[in-house]
Amino acid sequence: MGKVKDMLMDVEDFVYDFYDNDGNLLKSEAFIIDAAIQKFGVSFGEYAEEVLEGPSDNEPHWDWNKSVSQNLVGYEIDDKIPF
Repeated sequence: MGKVKDMLMDVEDFVYDFYDNDGNLLKSEAFIIDAAIQKFGVSFGEYAEEVLEGPSDNEPHWDWNKSVSQNLVGYEIDDKIPF
C-alpha cells in the first residue's frame, strides 16, 4: 500500500508543477502529455491526454454534486453489470 501512496504523491506533485495558483495551465497540453509519458510511461500519458481533453460528447459530464443516476440520465447502462 505504501508504494501506491508514493506513486499517488508523485503524480500529485507532477500535476501541480503545471498549474499556477489560480489553476491556469503553465505549459501546453502537448508538453504535459510528453512529460507524463517520460515520467510515468505511455499508459499514464494516454490517461493524461484523456483528462486534458475532457469528456467526449458521448460520455456523461459528471457533476459531483449529483447522484450517479442523475449524471447518467439519457445514457444506457450496460445490462451485463452484475448488480
